[in-house]
Amino acid sequence: MQRVVAIARVAIVACVMLATGLAMPAAQAQGSPKIVTGWMPYWMTSPSAPQGVTNAVANADILTDVSPFWFSAVAGGTAGVKVVFNPNFGQAEANSAWAISQLRGAGLSILPSIADGAGKGRMAATLADPAKRAQHVADIVNLVTSRGFDGIDLDYEQFAFADGRTTWATTQPNWTAFVIELSAALHAQGKQLAVTIPGPCSTTNACGGTNGYWVYNIGGIAAAADRIRIMTYDFHYNAPGPIAPINWVSTTMQYATTQAPANKLVVGVPAYGRAWTKKTGSTFQLSGICPKASSSGSAKTAYNSLTSMASTTAAAIPALLTSLGKTDADVQWDQASAENWIEYDKPVTWTDGSGTSQTCTARRVMWWVGPQAALVRTQLVGQLGLAASAFWTIGGDNPAMWPLLRSYAQQLAPAATAVVMVAPARADFNSSAPISATATSAGAPVTGVDAALQFQAGSKGAWAQIATAPLAADGTVAFTPTFTASGSWRVFVPGSAGRGEQASDPTRIEVASWVRAHPKKAQVNPKAKIIVRVVALPAQAGQRVVIQEQRGTAWLRVGKTTTNAAGVARVTFTSPKQKGEHTYRASATAAGQLSAGVSQPFFVSVK
Repeated sequence: MQRVVAIARVAIVACVMLATGLAMPAAQAQGSPKIVTGWMPYWMTSPSAPQGVTNAVANADILTDVSPFWFSAVAGGTAGVKVVFNPNFGQAEANSAWAISQLRGAGLSILPSIADGAGKGRMAATLADPAKRAQHVADIVNLVTSRGFDGIDLDYEQFAFADGRTTWATTQPNWTAFVIELSAALHAQGKQLAVTIPGPCSTTNACGGTNGYWVYNIGGIAAAADRIRIMTYDFHYNAPGPIAPINWVSTTMQYATTQAPANKLVVGVPAYGRAWTKKTGSTFQLSGICPKASSSGSAKTAYNSLTSMASTTAAAIPALLTSLGKTDADVQWDQASAENWIEYDKPVTWTDGSGTSQTCTARRVMWWVGPQAALVRTQLVGQLGLAASAFWTIGGDNPAMWPLLRSYAQQLAPAATAVVMVAPARADFNSSAPISATATSAGAPVTGVDAALQFQAGSKGAWAQIATAPLAADGTVAFTPTFTASGSWRVFVPGSAGRGEQASDPTRIEVASWVRAHPKKAQVNPKAKIIVRVVALPAQAGQRVVIQEQRGTAWLRVGKTTTNAAGVARVTFTSPKQKGEHTYRASATAAGQLSAGVSQPFFVSVK
């Protein structure tokens, strides 16, 4: 299966921890799932030809990531192959920088593609040599990290379409080792690895074993790759017929789910059409005065134009049909393959040997994956639990497909969950208090799942799981945690089939020092010494302790000191000369993760 390019283009390459100490993920925002990805050819990623970038930015809300088709592995270097910008990508540095700024501005992850352009057998030879393979891994990791990409996409098709099947038994283990080693190196840098491969099923829907392109070893690379994109297209290439018949696509992806986790698999979708001249037996259907296959010069050029397969982008097909005098009523839908097709006449004027202008007409048939067909293939995402559908190309797509894909993504979006939490704003150190929450979805209580009480020590730290409890039939849950530090709390409710996960808005609970104060004597004489023992927990040497006397509505400081290592302080001050009962309290200043704490009032009588 070869990657398609537009008519008149030459194909370059075929395509802080508490309790359990377990950090909890942040709740995901509700919205349309991101179910689409795809490749943007270099000739659609510059300011003068921006359609790939423009379409990606316009549809970033449903795109998982994008793969600019910028890089080639060519012969050379210590690894035997080296990664460079595609030589045909003019002003590559400037154009790629422009594209990256646009894509980053839309919040898109970027995993550029590397195509194997090294020639027959070269990549296989590099992967067969452990030292060269390690160097190739290092080169790719350096490319990703030095340019700030989110990962890389491998599109190494020479094994399939140039090297020959007799090499596959030797190449397969080396390829598998390479993917595993590259994945580990990228993951160590926090980067992703996507792998683009031809399918594992034959055109007769036989899968596995030595059927399909088994050299790519889906099962062997499944654990290592973050995404495996399967090029389920070009079923018909040398003869007329559907490009990606849906039964073959479905069979391929269903089999792939037996070899790799479905949520790592991506179904390839062709955003293009192919046209062939029909044949009667082995003879092309040509009418008029036509050049011969054996012609030369301009006559040969005319013959090739009349008989060769041609490709066009899905974006160009509506205008092409108009130029042919065709309307939507002329377009056929093949239910079995879920593709569009149409027949039409293609006249070509040529000059014969005598210099006379002649006209020959070819009877052509074109098959393509239009907007409705794109939707049918993308629906496999929901049907099989796949990661996404991937379009060759973003930029060559028919814009009419995007509303259909977005509507489908919205259908897959889980119902929103609402979680409302009630919690105190303040608590004493080592005390307990209730935190409760109510979870609802679509107006009904959420039940049947365990809610988690989570704590965040800092403003940006990880959320730690403190406790779990089942949601009651009315969607409520209650916890009674013991507070030991100030921080934020929330209740997290996991998602389930058809319902999204959600956490309550976080509430900050200030935890104050636990302070207790006891006077040595409850009765004293005027102008006598009052001695008060204060305990502030948790124990911290040097914590400032203050004794205050209530006078009217105000509290006035009458004594101060600091705690020892046991959190105990002895405060001495002079009693007032006024006789009667006087009210006092002790306070401890804020320290560490604790806010200031205040004791219960205590009383001293002056005789």
